[in-house]
Amino acid sequence: MSRARFAFAAHPESIADLRQLPPDIRDLALLELQNLMHGSDDCVPLKGRLAGFHKVYVDPAVAYRLVIQFRPAPPSSTHRREVYLVAAGPREDYAVYRTAQQRTNGAGLNQPTTEPADESMATAAQSRSTAAPPAAASRQPTTSSSYQAADQERPHERRGR
Repeated sequence: MSRARFAFAAHPESIADLRQLPPDIRDLALLELQNLMHGSDDCVPLKGRLAGFHKVYVDPAVAYRLVIQFRPAPPSSTHRREVYLVAAGPREDYAVYRTAQQRTNGAGLNQPTTEPADESMATAAQSRSTAAPPAAASRQPTTSSSYQAADQERPHERRGR
């Protein structure tokens, strides 16, 4: 097999997620992760509260998902980027997406990575802006409908195996 294009890292609780999957689903999930590390682009970008993350269909019935993020690898890695597993589990009732949202909010993982120059330009633009910054109170609580938006699938994105 060829050398992996990406390193692998995982949220500590996502390993427990994998262990809790049915054995046949776990095997498929591990194969999907291996394929991603070797350069497969068999994932779909998420929207809404999980923008910046991707979903991976695990099983032919598309009942299970992985939520991953492509991010820069640590400096000690031999790879420039890594596949970071955030959550694994059933899609039913948006469980895997709720789990991913909980795990990423506290750690700031769902913030897009920016270069220092980009960040300073954004700060400068905001300081010159005449528009008022968005109010923090306008955030809405997480509901099933917000996860529905994150999991909207177009027919051509659905994997049939």
